[in-house]
Amino acid sequence: MVEFDVNILDGAFEKPYIDLTFPLPTDDVDTIVPDLANNEKVAKSIGMIEHFVRFFGGIDTDKIYYETEYKFGLSKYDNKKFHNDFKNYMKNQLETKDEKLNELVYSLVKQELNMKLIEPKDFNDRFAKVKDFMVKYYSAQNEKNLPTFESLSWLRISYVTTMKVFQKMFPRGIWVSRADFEGLLKQYMANPMSVIYLPNHQSHVDYMIMHILLVRFHMSIPTVIAGENLNVAVFGRILKNLGAIFIPRSFNQELYTERNLNNVIEYILKNKIALEVFIEGTRSRDGKLLLPKYGILKSLVQIYLKQRHEEKNEKFDLLFQPVSITYERIYETDGYLNELIGKDKKKESFMGIVTNGLKNLRGGPTEVVEVRDKFGFIDNSETELTGKLFVKLGERFYLSEFIENDDYSFADEPSLKKLGFKVLHEVNNTSYLPPVAIVGMALQIYYYRNYEGKGAKDQERFFKIDEFLPTLKKVITLLSREVDGHPINNSLLKELQQYSDKQLEDLTIECIKLFFRMVSVNETTKVIRITNPIELLYYKNLSVHLVIARSLVAAILTSTSQELTYTDINRLNYILTGLLKIEFLFDYDFSPRSQLSFILQDLQDEGIIRDENGLYKIVDRSYLEGVGNLSKPFMQSYVNLIRSLMTYNPKDDTELIMETKPKKPNLPVDEDEIKYPTTKNLLKYVIKTNRDQQPLESINKQYLMSDLYFLFHLNLLKIFKNKAKTKAFVEMLEPKDLNVIADFLEDIIQQKLNLSGQGPHGASSVRLNYLVDIINKNPARKQRLAASSDAGSIAVEAKL
Repeated sequence: MVEFDVNILDGAFEKPYIDLTFPLPTDDVDTIVPDLANNEKVAKSIGMIEHFVRFFGGIDTDKIYYETEYKFGLSKYDNKKFHNDFKNYMKNQLETKDEKLNELVYSLVKQELNMKLIEPKDFNDRFAKVKDFMVKYYSAQNEKNLPTFESLSWLRISYVTTMKVFQKMFPRGIWVSRADFEGLLKQYMANPMSVIYLPNHQSHVDYMIMHILLVRFHMSIPTVIAGENLNVAVFGRILKNLGAIFIPRSFNQELYTERNLNNVIEYILKNKIALEVFIEGTRSRDGKLLLPKYGILKSLVQIYLKQRHEEKNEKFDLLFQPVSITYERIYETDGYLNELIGKDKKKESFMGIVTNGLKNLRGGPTEVVEVRDKFGFIDNSETELTGKLFVKLGERFYLSEFIENDDYSFADEPSLKKLGFKVLHEVNNTSYLPPVAIVGMALQIYYYRNYEGKGAKDQERFFKIDEFLPTLKKVITLLSREVDGHPINNSLLKELQQYSDKQLEDLTIECIKLFFRMVSVNETTKVIRITNPIELLYYKNLSVHLVIARSLVAAILTSTSQELTYTDINRLNYILTGLLKIEFLFDYDFSPRSQLSFILQDLQDEGIIRDENGLYKIVDRSYLEGVGNLSKPFMQSYVNLIRSLMTYNPKDDTELIMETKPKKPNLPVDEDEIKYPTTKNLLKYVIKTNRDQQPLESINKQYLMSDLYFLFHLNLLKIFKNKAKTKAFVEMLEPKDLNVIADFLEDIIQQKLNLSGQGPHGASSVRLNYLVDIINKNPARKQRLAASSDAGSIAVEAKL
């Protein structure tokens, strides 16, 4: 791991700044960004808490974040000029500058006039009252949700506290590449502007990672777009001081909230302040990236275009920096597993945050204390599990380069989507693959290859390590073919390929001992026990993006006893990638290794298949079934959702499915609750009725939610909210089409696909074209089907 050469937890207090390999500006250079009107040196003052820390903790806080901002950007802390200008800017936008607010108020009052709620003579007075209300409302919202940067002392105390907690949470370190951050700092110093940090998002820890990294590498900390759920008592104020901008999860078509946020972000970017955005929108619970949310990206692009074209600020630009954060084990893992199997997410609270913080501050032993059960297996049921954390910077780019190369237009949504996918593809391309991810993927492949459908209720399985090692070797070989562009992953996998059986055995034992709670090992008998395979989900998904395209092709090749042509495989692959495009970044993936022709040729080169006169014959079915199984849980989740949707009746709800609360007297019953399931209750029903389904992974809530919203995107069902917007309901629109999808996926999973079109598993050309039309949202598919002789076989009756 030569590339990860700095553990930022080392020397965090003795020497808060990491030594660089190039000189920084000398003290006689006041600032490298001289055109910032509000820049001023921070007066050297030490707060009471800093005195406490220095006296009792022996930490010289003066060295933390010393002149960083003034030398390399806008000085935000204890800077009255900046604070006053920020407040006045937002105040002026609301009161006079932003014509959009006047337009909205005018439209609202005009509606009142049209409805004869007011008289024409009252229009101006009413306009003034509504405008005054809006100004006061959004002023209060800004006071509540915008960053304060009120105290450098609090920033320093936050740094000390966070480092203390992280040293307990990550005793094996938080590892980065010095060259990554030096390269970013050099590029910034050559042309200062706002750096837009774009990390993946898996843990609440992510909010603090970039801050402490940037403090240590002499760079200004960013403002951060954060969910309003984190704006809890005390903790919210601390985050605001560190630059948090709290926003709602959804703007719910609020007419001015998004515009108000744009004004905030524009001020920040005009002053060349860094910004951190988690464009997945929420934490991923299962290890793989979520699809991008485009709201903040849209704001960034709009601000860029406004500055360039309306304000004639020709030098305005933004430097996009994708960031990959990889955990060997996330501290929320146990909570995530509960969520994935259907339990409700615990709401964030100040006491919850304090409790976790104190627990991590106390920490546990830096060395693992091994506990064994009566059978000799390592017992981690009560152990605080942790691991290393790795941060890698991806290839950065200027927004101007993207827009100029893409011929971007103001309302060009495909280009906005392309920007989001460009960022997330780069996060995937640069993400580190720790050994535990490799072992975890191999364990899952072995488990489902050998035990799927064999006594599903009895999930506890035992097997010898030497029986497992051939699968581990195949996974190492499989992954090594996919990481040529990633030097550190390539080096690791090449090294593992040279390992002896004894070394691979030791690696497997070490990973199980350090990171798993539901997978255990007996070192004496060399037996592995898997109590529940759901824990393997996260580790498989850390690397599944590397092989998902190959896995789908493998599943297709083994889905039928027939020999397939390239045309057959291509059409089936189009349908599967279409159905799973909300789970994976299939759009704008220009990697040659993801292309079907490359995968088929690669499988031939490996001797897995052979091409005989245009027909692909399977040589190594075991290999294809093992690789294909990686994608089947994603298909099975669709089947589980659709079949359950067909049988679910909201009237049959019981306390096992939903939390029933007594109706308040004299309140009308919501008819939608009787007719349609809520999304929450539906997912609980799917999980409850498919609990014995193999693989267990296929009923995790994150997959099911993705399926639900993609079927909504395809117009096969409707998701709508009640008038109070407190519940979301699901209504089937196209039950026959839903059944066609479920039947097709079931045939793929069970290897019963029949391309001749005959029999119950027939998949004729018309049937496949019909599925293609569903994926493409082609409204003419029914008319085309009606004209076909195959109509009767496709029009499966919905099971209502």
